Amino acid sequence: MSRPDRTIGVALDYSASSKYALKWAVDNLLRQHDQLTVLIVHKEFNTEDSQYILFGKYGSQLIPLAEEEEPGTQRRYNLKQDEEVQSYLKEAVTAKKATVVFKVYWGDPKENICKSVNDVPLDFLVMGCRGLSALKRTFMGSVSNYVSNSVPCPVTIVKLPPNMSS
Repeated sequence: MSRPDRTIGVALDYSASSKYALKWAVDNLLRQHDQLTVLIVHKEFNTEDSQYILFGKYGSQLIPLAEEEEPGTQRRYNLKQDEEVQSYLKEAVTAKKATVVFKVYWGDPKENICKSVNDVPLDFLVMGCRGLSALKRTFMGSVSNYVSNSVPCPVTIVKLPPNMSS
């Protein structure tokens, strides 16, 4: 497999805002022959899980889309079967001729998303945001704010449009 032109990372937690960020990345950023790397971080996990024992410190190997779609792989890595996400990824493959892979991490989302920029490595990162108020961001912290100020690559934070907010 030849090296992709660019490697675009999208942080996905299956929330409405992260799915919208994935759609936005496919529609607006992804170009022909890029690699789209979907980053999954399991904040809560069992430390005795075999995949965590194998890959917990460094994250999983890159999982190709075809392998990610297999029920056994989804079960091993605790990946969700989400038709909306799958349709965006299929569009990336068919319309953009992109390569789609997954990278799974366990632990703190902020730290692991930052780590992925160097691990993969990523040329660009796209994230959704939860839309917290300034007060909640102060007390709870913002993953997107932390990541955008900590990584060396460009980061785009995609807001969920008001008509899609709950």
